[in-house]
Amino acid sequence: MKAITSPFRSNFFLWNGVSAIFFSNCITHVHSHNTLQILVDIQSGFRCRVGEAEWQSHKSLIIKEEAPHQLDTAGSVQLIIYLDTATTAAQQIQTRYLPNLPSTEPDLDLLSSIKPDQWQQALLTPNPENILHIVQQILQTLTTSSTTKPDPRVSLTERTITHTDPSQLSITTLASNVHLSESRLRALFKTQTGISLYKYILWSRIRFAINRIMNGSPIGDAALEAGFTDSSHFHKMLVTMFGISPSQFLKDHRTMQILTCDQSPLSFETKVYDANGQVEKIYK
Repeated sequence: MKAITSPFRSNFFLWNGVSAIFFSNCITHVHSHNTLQILVDIQSGFRCRVGEAEWQSHKSLIIKEEAPHQLDTAGSVQLIIYLDTATTAAQQIQTRYLPNLPSTEPDLDLLSSIKPDQWQQALLTPNPENILHIVQQILQTLTTSSTTKPDPRVSLTERTITHTDPSQLSITTLASNVHLSESRLRALFKTQTGISLYKYILWSRIRFAINRIMNGSPIGDAALEAGFTDSSHFHKMLVTMFGISPSQFLKDHRTMQILTCDQSPLSFETKVYDANGQVEKIYK
């Protein structure tokens, strides 16, 4: 499998001991990092192989520092978090999830604590505070145990929305899937998540369209695939909900910048390996 060398990357944010980037449209070379790596997919999942293992599909993945791996973004978008292994959070995560493993998929839904509008704002506008808030929530989820269990019908509805072609989504079908009336599902969903089911579906469609744009689709095609009537409808919804147009999003993200967000940023190093498993390049 060949590496694609023109990925779509958002700004690269560096804080004290942690960094983050949105990443898509890429199959990487085999490489490793000097940090703990956490990958969280925001739509349909990705593929990764670690060491000599076979390719596997994931929604989220934790990879140990210096573990050679290869990532296939698989037409979706991932938030990648790099965590200094000396931090308390990294040590807790390694103890809990990676005692003797180079990688593992956590038994948690890392998206559950993050509202869809938080994802949208983080994707659409390069604001370090938005990104850091999401990163902190993910790290908190991984380092603490929650005793509150969501209603399984709401969880199933959220998963269905995530994994269904957004142009085919309807509240009628979602309600039928969990054997509830539409009004009962709307009320339960709002109680459990704090947002309306309609808005959750709309956010999912916007996220899907952004995924497609980040992976090279024209704005009009992405809008139709996401279930909007046309590009004008998508444009209107994006501006109404987030104050940014699709063209402005592309302008803000096509040129990658490295943003140092405090005085002691993460010391980040990446090793790229050749076909024989030997280190070919080191980026710092």
